[in-house]
Amino acid sequence: MSHVPALLLLPLLAVYLPHAVVLSAIDGAEHRLPNRWVASLTLLLAAALALLAALQVELRPLIGAAAVIAVVVAALGVAVALVAPRLIGMGDAKTAPAVVLMSAAMGPEVLIAGALATAVLGGLVGIVVMAATRSAGTRFAFGPLLLAGPFLGLLGADAVRAALGT
Repeated sequence: MSHVPALLLLPLLAVYLPHAVVLSAIDGAEHRLPNRWVASLTLLLAAALALLAALQVELRPLIGAAAVIAVVVAALGVAVALVAPRLIGMGDAKTAPAVVLMSAAMGPEVLIAGALATAVLGGLVGIVVMAATRSAGTRFAFGPLLLAGPFLGLLGADAVRAALGT
């Protein structure tokens, strides 16, 4: 975490975290991620990061790259959700860009660690759900795991740095 600029913890804690808690609670209870909450998260987070980039010149390349990656993830996620809705729900597809924006803004290692941890935890939860229900078709709320991505990324970023030799 020592490589993450401290200023980037402000949008993580002030904008991202409250939205993630609300969205996780809704998805856990109702298996949906409401558009108004996802839009609020995405727009407020983008505005907060844009403000930081405007105020801190050294953060511009990192935040700019994060924004590009988030746009690509948005396009790919929505396309996959439309073509193969059994692979990813539309709510998850619309939430993923904000997750990626926050993670990538904190650095590539945070993005990589968060994505890996989310995938591994999602797989483990899926195995537990299948074992408990004895059905491969049972769905579970993936939003809480997805939204944990930036925090999981912070926890695993040092391991990714060590693995990459950076």
